[in-house]
This record gives sequence, C-alpha cells and structure tokens, in this order.
Amino acid sequence: MTATLLIYLGAALILIGTVGIIRFKDVYSRLQASGVSDNVGITILLTGLIIRGGWETHDWTILLLIGLTLATNPVATHSIAKSAFVQHHAEKERR
Repeated sequence: MTATLLIYLGAALILIGTVGIIRFKDVYSRLQASGVSDNVGITILLTGLIIRGGWETHDWTILLLIGLTLATNPVATHSIAKSAFVQHHAEKERR
C-alpha cells in the first residue's frame, strides 16, 4: 500500500513538472517547475519501486539511479539557467 502510494505520488509530481514546462512562459520559471518536481518525483517513485519489490540485487541499480539523478539534475538545471542568463533570455522575453 505504501509503495503504491509512493509510486503514484512520484508520477504525479513528474506530471506536475511537465505541465509546468508547458504552461510557464519564462525560461527560469520552467526550470523551477521541472527541476524541483522531477528531482523529487523520480526519487520518490524509485523509492516506491524498491519498497514494492523488497530488497533484491537489482535494487543497487535503482539506488545508483537515484544517486545519479540527485547529482546530475541540479547540474543540468544550473547549466541551462546559466546559458539563458548569458544569452539574455529574460530581456528578450520582456519585449
């Protein structure tokens, strides 16, 4: 029951982030919507998968995926934000 709830909660957070990407107009707002919700959503979803199946040998792979997501998602979000800042996207969108 708990594992299923975590899986649905993680999927809902990922869906909310996707809607935020589509709905928001500003690059920085899109990054905020996608970066936070996807990072938390994927972590919760994968944790639900570990709980649902019980601890087995392939769960090390899921833990590795959680670690890689927590390490790479903020770096990618920062890189996109820095690129948008350097290219002056905020000024172009105000016009």
